[in-house]
Amino acid sequence: MSTDDTVRIVLGTVNAQVFSPFEALGVIKTMPQRRRRWNADEKCWVISLSLLPDLKAALAAEGFKVVVRDAHSHRAEPRGRGAASWADAMFAELPKALAEAAYKALLPVLHPDRGGDTLAMQMLNAARDKAAVSR
Repeated sequence: MSTDDTVRIVLGTVNAQVFSPFEALGVIKTMPQRRRRWNADEKCWVISLSLLPDLKAALAAEGFKVVVRDAHSHRAEPRGRGAASWADAMFAELPKALAEAAYKALLPVLHPDRGGDTLAMQMLNAARDKAAVSR
């Protein structure tokens, strides 16, 4: 067992992302292959939520500490209607051309159809609309 024996599990709507030390690989590979896959970009295992109870039990039996959190539990909510967000600050600080380039760069990262966060995308679009009106 390594010095870091914590396995972090982030719950999504259909799957869970499992961030684990290398030593947990054997436990993860005991789960059915058709319901788990390696995500090389995120460097984590993606498993079906139906496997979660069995995986947690198997990891605990091997001495791993399992920490589970909901992917949407730490969203940054605006503090009120019209409250400035990170996106508002970005559009306020950057020159128009650079702000537009930043917007285009953030689109594929934040867009919900590509696995991004709906709230963050809405904040970005609202800030862009506000900036267009004020310029």
